Amino acid sequence: MPIEKIKLAVKFKIDLTDVDESVISEVHRLLTVYKEVVNNLINYAHAHQITNHIKLCSVKYHEIREKYPILPAKYIVCACRHAIAIYDSFIKLKRRRLCKKEKPMLKKRVVWLQKRLFKLNMEGLRASIAVCDQKWVTVNLRHGKYYEKFRGMEVGEAILKEEENGDIYLCVTFHKTVTLPEIDASAKIVAVDVNENNIVYGNDDFVERFETDEGIIRTRYFLKRKRIRTKIRGRWSQMKVLRKYKGREWRRIKEIYYKAVREIISKAKEVGATVIVMEDLRYLNNEDKGSEELNGRIHRWSYRRFQDILEYQAKLASINVKYVDPAYTSRTCPSCGNELSQSPNGRRLMRCRRCGLEEDRDVVAVKNLTRRYYEECANARTPKTSL
Repeated sequence: MPIEKIKLAVKFKIDLTDVDESVISEVHRLLTVYKEVVNNLINYAHAHQITNHIKLCSVKYHEIREKYPILPAKYIVCACRHAIAIYDSFIKLKRRRLCKKEKPMLKKRVVWLQKRLFKLNMEGLRASIAVCDQKWVTVNLRHGKYYEKFRGMEVGEAILKEEENGDIYLCVTFHKTVTLPEIDASAKIVAVDVNENNIVYGNDDFVERFETDEGIIRTRYFLKRKRIRTKIRGRWSQMKVLRKYKGREWRRIKEIYYKAVREIISKAKEVGATVIVMEDLRYLNNEDKGSEELNGRIHRWSYRRFQDILEYQAKLASINVKYVDPAYTSRTCPSCGNELSQSPNGRRLMRCRRCGLEEDRDVVAVKNLTRRYYEECANARTPKTSL
């Protein structure tokens, strides 16, 4: 059986209510010094076009150690990796003409923490962080029921960051090793068809629908943003309001996604399915649909984000995930393979002229995904003969 390591990110809020003032000042000092170091390294990488953190570290390590002796040595390695990550992202945006700035810069107060720079106590929900002058500070983390499931998982790297309102968060990555069932023709599956306003899932035995209305929600927020740009003057005022609506939009969508994921996984467990099958939609955004409105709707639709959430949640539940070719899943008859045409009995009904099948196009897609999974398994098992 395949074994896979899953990475999960958790955001802990640091409790600053009963913390000694010296601890808070040490954390703020670390945030300030680290930001200065990263910007120093970004400027050097940009000036000398260095895109490798190992090369940057070998060139600048001793200089930074002499200039910032209060900073632990491992923070310099983290700062080099952080600087190159920012510079690499800047180069990619420049190539796509999505960035007008001359050089990148770290504006937020963020610190990248290696595993040796912090210690996490999940039992008492406390964290110890290495700060300047070889000191360590211990802070309490806000408790939540959500954190209970991470007890016993392997702790990875973390990010310490300060928000604009002054709250400080510790974002920690956890790793969990899971054993997944085999992907073969004997597995029972649940196929998932992701659409703009609904998610349809099932197999040859059942089909169920989850209404998301994502397309409607996305369009409403798109029109709100359009009105904001015309009514509010001033770039910074616009950005502040736009950021608020962007966060609100994503929170609504994310809540819907997690509800749908819980329902799908619960149904998969109920029917004894060990594999979830989805369409491989990685290149959908690259296709021009011939309509500006349709292209805009597809670019606003975060179908890959939903698939990522479903994939890691399924693997946590020991259910494997398989992607299949999405071509013509809604326009091919699942019974005889003939091309379907739109039925006069309904907008979303499809009819086969050969076998007479008449079915909703989303149900047709689910059945075709099920058929393609078993066909791919059969083709993979069949040995190739040489001519």
